[in-house]
Amino acid sequence: MAKLTQRSPFLLALAVLILLLSACSGGNVTGNASPEASSDASSPTQTVEPTETKKESIKLVFTTMANGDSESQAFQEIFANYEAKTGNKVDFQILPDVNQYENIIKTRFATNDAPDIFYFFAGPNEYVTMQAEKNLVEMTNEGFVGNLTSAVKDFYTLDNKIYGMPWGSYNAMGVMYNKEVYKANGLQIPNSYEELLANAEKLKAAGIVPFYEAVKTGWPTQIFPLAAFQSMVMPTINGDEGVGKLAANELRFNEISEMKKVFELQYELKTKGYYNKDLLAGTYENQQEQIANGTAAMAFQADWMLPEVSKRFGDKVNDIGFFPFPSLTDAGKVSLYPPKQIFVTKTSPRAEAAKELASFMTTPESLAIWYKYNPGIPVYSGVEATLFPGQEDIYNYIQQGQGIVQIQLRLPAGIIDFDKITQELVGKGDAQKAVDQMDKNYRQDGKNKKIAGFE
Repeated sequence: MAKLTQRSPFLLALAVLILLLSACSGGNVTGNASPEASSDASSPTQTVEPTETKKESIKLVFTTMANGDSESQAFQEIFANYEAKTGNKVDFQILPDVNQYENIIKTRFATNDAPDIFYFFAGPNEYVTMQAEKNLVEMTNEGFVGNLTSAVKDFYTLDNKIYGMPWGSYNAMGVMYNKEVYKANGLQIPNSYEELLANAEKLKAAGIVPFYEAVKTGWPTQIFPLAAFQSMVMPTINGDEGVGKLAANELRFNEISEMKKVFELQYELKTKGYYNKDLLAGTYENQQEQIANGTAAMAFQADWMLPEVSKRFGDKVNDIGFFPFPSLTDAGKVSLYPPKQIFVTKTSPRAEAAKELASFMTTPESLAIWYKYNPGIPVYSGVEATLFPGQEDIYNYIQQGQGIVQIQLRLPAGIIDFDKITQELVGKGDAQKAVDQMDKNYRQDGKNKKIAGFE
């Protein structure tokens, strides 16, 4: 693994004030360390005992979703340091049901039982979900904002406001591949989707699974269309102009012919025999193992896979590289996935203390702890982080301007149950049904959230 180092960051200043009151009348004050005044026998002396105001300890509730031991270990170490420095306490709560996490948090707001500070999904879409102006503390002018990388700062800004603290690393969706398998079979990084299929055909002939898909786990099946959107669909809708129309509900997903084509291509891999034979039984854990061991050459996945591969298969993680989902005509774009955010509840009576905790978490010491447990491409300047080779590939693509924030995070409404739509698509192959359901669920979520243009 290699280290990515940027310029020095800001520091968090903490101050403790001790007031000593001492009064004396007549006589000379000696220079000793005692708070008591000295005088001669003829001068009466009055001594005021020193007083100290003791800060009352505050207990903050911090909520997160279950997302692996590495995140929990990092949070716990950071909070232990915070408690030692401030005397405050952090009640660290992990909600185990990741799929229901959003609903749980929203319910807690509705019942006035929201956590003081919580780790949540990312971006302007979630500002709408959480009714940011009403429920969340604005952080536009907090110190950490000046240390955000420009792409992240722009993404998280809505109407010139930032409501949450970006936390974690860039992730990127595309194609994770085994470099040793590619090398042994004389393959090159594809510069078009046609070249990708040509690589798959050579691998199949060599007895190697070209693509491992985790249909049983479900959510990995979303990555093919999400990664393909930036490379294949956006050019056909005039890029950001088309995204703006989708956001305003002036363009429908099932009106975009290339969106249906993407689903057809996803299912076509099955008909060509390019997927694993246990397709419907495939799991995310098996996907990791197959790519690490080289029994499968590629997976439509994101670099969040790499820490898990490193823990399970050691140095084999260094054999895994990354390239973008190619378009029909070129190498394509990296589908970027900015990190989640840490939000502070506006109505919490401990909101100021929660903001202080958030600031503490962006000190160099705290960030170093996070990236020690969770290697990745930092979103803050001045952070030294260890990268896996596949993440180095992603970083290079980002530096070359080949990254675009993935479509789901750029829209005010969400595509409800997209994982179920793509899971069924891979199993049954009805592309028209998939794009119609995608469109219906997106517009329904817009109505549910009462977003302008979706009524």
